[in-house]
Amino acid sequence: MAGFLVAWTHDAASPDTASWAHAERIALRGGALGASHTTVQCRVLTWRRRTGEFPHSGKVFESGRKHVAWVGQCVDEGGEASQQAIHVLARDVWNDAAAARCNGPFCAVVMGTEPFSLRVVTDRYRHYPVYVYKGAGVAVASTDMKCLLPFMGKRALNLAAVDMLLRSGELIDRDTLLDGVELLPPGTVLSLETNAAGALQTTEHRYWAMRHDGAAAGSLSRTADELAQRLSASVRRLEAVSPRLGITLSGGLDSRIILDLCAHPERVPSFTWGLPGCRDIACASRYAQVVGSPHTVRHWSPPDFPPLWPTGADLTAGSFGVESMHMLPFIPLLASHCDVVLNGLAGDVILGGNFIKYDWLGQRDVSKLGRSIWRWRVSAEEERQVDMLKVSDTSKSAAQRWVDSIAAREGARPVERANDWLYENRIFRYTNSGTMLLRSAVESHSPFFDNDFIDAVTAVRQEHKFKHRLYLEVMRRAAPRAASVTWQRTNIPPAWGFQANVLAMGVHRVVGKLASRLGLEAFKDLKVADPAGWLRTDWQSVAADIVLGARAQERGVWNPQAAQGLWQSHMRGGNHTRTLGAMVAVELFARSVLDEDLV
Repeated sequence: MAGFLVAWTHDAASPDTASWAHAERIALRGGALGASHTTVQCRVLTWRRRTGEFPHSGKVFESGRKHVAWVGQCVDEGGEASQQAIHVLARDVWNDAAAARCNGPFCAVVMGTEPFSLRVVTDRYRHYPVYVYKGAGVAVASTDMKCLLPFMGKRALNLAAVDMLLRSGELIDRDTLLDGVELLPPGTVLSLETNAAGALQTTEHRYWAMRHDGAAAGSLSRTADELAQRLSASVRRLEAVSPRLGITLSGGLDSRIILDLCAHPERVPSFTWGLPGCRDIACASRYAQVVGSPHTVRHWSPPDFPPLWPTGADLTAGSFGVESMHMLPFIPLLASHCDVVLNGLAGDVILGGNFIKYDWLGQRDVSKLGRSIWRWRVSAEEERQVDMLKVSDTSKSAAQRWVDSIAAREGARPVERANDWLYENRIFRYTNSGTMLLRSAVESHSPFFDNDFIDAVTAVRQEHKFKHRLYLEVMRRAAPRAASVTWQRTNIPPAWGFQANVLAMGVHRVVGKLASRLGLEAFKDLKVADPAGWLRTDWQSVAADIVLGARAQERGVWNPQAAQGLWQSHMRGGNHTRTLGAMVAVELFARSVLDEDLV
């Protein structure tokens, strides 16, 4: 995928030549096309694939007296708008509002001379990760964490981050698995400016942050009308600038509404994968037929995954458990048909209220709400199991760090502040990792994160989203074909309305609980994948060697006896898929960045 690397010093000396050359080799591995710009105390490099990239991505541009290393694509009503965004970011005087209007996934480095200045910028949501390391005499930022390694001395895992990942399946805030390396927040500009005395000053500034506030929201009907119009415009903008466009199509709502809103869905190939006979494939196939999208279905081949895990861990910097790397085997298939893939990232959250529980709506204590969200993500039994692994003995527990981070979020009602936090963390620290896998061969756009759409949806009452009520209203208005086909979650069409779909969800939940008490599995066709079962069969030997083998034992990140107990419990039918998947990712990451295994 396209990316950048920038290294700078504070003393007018050049970044170390040998370290830079090593980092450049890492960046350009696999035959990527590179471009660079150099000043006395700063060097920047960009790279891009020969195919499957946005037109301006991975290139260096001149803008006035500055050079801009650009990754991504911005769009507006006129189509491609990356050049306009580049000029906005390169202005002599930074403008928060202008930067916040840049619409699309991007990150950039802006370098000026006479006097020297530098900006490293993330987009409003941080579609692309930017990793930052500040060492003795040099600082480095890159979209690829491995490019930082030549500038670092002794390397070690961040054990507090490892502990968080094993418990919750995700990382939060600035954390990465590599000690001393941080993730630049979304909507942020890291700046170096030469002051009047000729010295460099470093500042970091959030030019935009998501803030839900539904205090002035209109009626459900009026809200649905506006969001339907804005989402339709978002999809049409992206369709217009993407000649070879495709979509990953599930049986849920997010991808189908996007495909329905395309002006020419018959020109947009769709792709679905899952277990034979699952509802995802059945619903997606029926819907693709309705809109005329050329549709490809693939079933899992579990043995195909383990050889790809090191690549997945490399692409996501170890922050994504291997049990969730569903995309990996099918990326070449997508690349053979598309340059850009539309994805329904977080639609179920943004419109469907997946981050809203009934009890959360009335909670006035944000710390109590934070503890509820932690327990929603991490059961008491999961905590006990990870406690036994003895990964980290930090003074503050992972649960407390989680709660404190939510409580520190500024905003309106506690439920709105918590949703702001969950978007920034769960969506763009975890869910977006699937997009990062996709970007190893093709680019991706997320229509639900169009700026105009987000600006409207953050002003919605959270109560309207509950149980997909708002989503069903938007779909009925904007995408009636999508509403007419069975939804895999309820097994009825969304067009049947809010009450019918809520009733269907309730029936599924009650029947599922009763079946579980009897030792049965209800609604087997709802299962799309079976990573828990694959860990006991096709993945068993490879995963056991990674988690329990000599290299993991010598590394000593977790207690080997406790790890063995966790593994055996899973083999006997317990479900520790998330923790074991994260342990595999952590060990593969350690092999890559500490042992420098080639990927």
